[in-house]
Amino acid sequence: MTNTSRRPLFIGLAIVAVLTLIAALVLPGLRGGDGDTAAMPGNDVDVHFLGMMVPHHEQAIEMSDVLLASDVTDPQVRDLAERIKDGQERENEQMRAWADEWGIQEDMEMHSKHIANGMFQPAELEAFGRLRGDELRTTFLEWMHYHHAHVIAMTSDEVKNGAYGPLKDMAAEMVDVQTREMKEMEDLLGYVPDGSVPAA
Repeated sequence: MTNTSRRPLFIGLAIVAVLTLIAALVLPGLRGGDGDTAAMPGNDVDVHFLGMMVPHHEQAIEMSDVLLASDVTDPQVRDLAERIKDGQERENEQMRAWADEWGIQEDMEMHSKHIANGMFQPAELEAFGRLRGDELRTTFLEWMHYHHAHVIAMTSDEVKNGAYGPLKDMAAEMVDVQTREMKEMEDLLGYVPDGSVPAA
């Protein structure tokens, strides 16, 4: 075989060697710890936040649905409930999309069973759903105020210690929005709830 005939083979082998080296350098950065899944852009704080916040939002949405389907006619309270429902549904849609992208469905399922961070027990929500009129109006405002206060504390941890920029930005917006909503609730109630667990 002449030198000329060897040249394509040599070039081909060189290309394969270069590509192999690139793969060795690049692929580990694209894999998770097990080498099989894409690297997650967040950290454990982000994962915990997603897992806890989605069911927390679901409760606020459920409570808002009860108010909106009720005989409560106060336009300011109904407007507040609609904004809570719309905003938290939108946030949940995005948080679920991130969870699917990161492949953390098991974490989401584990946290979905927790009743924590100002959430109410199923029996309490059933009792809430039976309320009507002024009693429902007052209870909705007191319970949602309590619900928001606890979520703000949890959200502040994500803002400080999370790693995924878009989620940290969403968390910061949650703090701002829910702080303003709590002030609305206080104005509508005419007092500031004492922060204890509201009576069912």
